[in-house]
Amino acid sequence: MDKKLHKLKACYFLGLAGIIGAVAFLLTVLALDFIQSGSNPVLKTISDLVHGSYGWLQSLAFALVGFWFFVFVSRLYSTTVKKLSSLTAASFLGITSIGFILIAIFPSQTGALEQTVQGLVHDSVAGLISTSFILGCLAFAVHFKNDPRWKRYWTYTTLTVVACLAFALLWALIPAEWQLRGLGERLLLTSGFVWVVVISLRMVRLCRQPQEIEPN
Repeated sequence: MDKKLHKLKACYFLGLAGIIGAVAFLLTVLALDFIQSGSNPVLKTISDLVHGSYGWLQSLAFALVGFWFFVFVSRLYSTTVKKLSSLTAASFLGITSIGFILIAIFPSQTGALEQTVQGLVHDSVAGLISTSFILGCLAFAVHFKNDPRWKRYWTYTTLTVVACLAFALLWALIPAEWQLRGLGERLLLTSGFVWVVVISLRMVRLCRQPQEIEPN
């Protein structure tokens, strides 16, 4: 009995990992947008928050969300029917989690006239995060369509891909004079993290269905 209880608690904890990471990250961004002088959520990107007086909080948030996101991806993969599509999807999202940690290690540059190595790495990793997340969600949408446990979520996951792609293009291609890059990035991350929360809630519900916890 105790063994089953511990297993159930572990299942709930792993299922909640995505919610913990997503909510903590978004609350950190929201708090810094309000309390940090010079912050402008429409104009400035989330990465710019590391240069304020509480910038260390944003760096910590990037590192922690990378950890929680990795736990989320590992748990999600364990609940799927093992196919190439689910492995591909989990691999892409694994890259996303590593990218968040790298963003914490290589923060954005502070507006120097010449691109620094640190700034180049940061910008490259930022692009990698959005690309790998969109590809991972797309692969999961394909997989979910044929996985009995996740079939109801394939349409929503596809819509998330479309939304993230639109916001990613807004973030990357919008003219600088429009001063909306911060808004585009926040919409991109929010739409992605909402998907993480929705999928995490499904994983928590799976803990109450023992026959579904161990997929074939």
